[in-house]
Amino acid sequence: MKKLMIALLCCTPLMAMAQWETPDAPVQNEQKTSETKTENKQKKEQEAPKPAKDYQWAAYLGDVVPVNAEGDVVWERTFKNTLSAEENYDRMMGYLKRLMTQENMNKESRIALVNKAEMSIACHVDEYITFSSNFISLDRSHLIYTLLVSCADNAVTVKAYRISYWYDENRNGGVRYQAETWITDKYAVNKKHTKLLPISGKFRRKTVDRMEQLMKDFDYEIRR
Repeated sequence: MKKLMIALLCCTPLMAMAQWETPDAPVQNEQKTSETKTENKQKKEQEAPKPAKDYQWAAYLGDVVPVNAEGDVVWERTFKNTLSAEENYDRMMGYLKRLMTQENMNKESRIALVNKAEMSIACHVDEYITFSSNFISLDRSHLIYTLLVSCADNAVTVKAYRISYWYDENRNGGVRYQAETWITDKYAVNKKHTKLLPISGKFRRKTVDRMEQLMKDFDYEIRR
């Protein structure tokens, strides 16, 4: 027994020098595993597609192209003011004459018909929408539509409809599209409704921009 005690005492310094570990020591490995999982999750989040709200053209998803009960694409707004029908008619006639000669308008743009009895003015509009432009190339399209302005006491209704496009006119006569089969959700948005399609999507964006700006310009002119 005495010899056993002496042997244990002799081994004690060696045991003291050893790296003692508690039963919880594997936590270090668990921590590394947790960090790896976090890194993998972050990597997946970075690689995953962005949700619609972060998509560059998210503002052009949803109900931004108005379609009536007949399936026609129609932008229509009524603006209020304090003028009589005659005063609104005269003001709109003057504005439309200026509008038809703006820089983006083609020579085909004109006041086509007037109905003084009903205080209405119809215009044939043929203007350019530009997708991109630089010293090497110009990507643009004709935007063609009918603009109907109806005047009443204290109100003016503006309607843009029969919208179509004439694209790439200088290449074998170009191609023509109708808004109903080109910029609506079915033709310009992917099946998940999260992104615009590459070609028709750019027409959708530029048309929405142009129509909204047109309505803002009318609103200003009518209310001024």
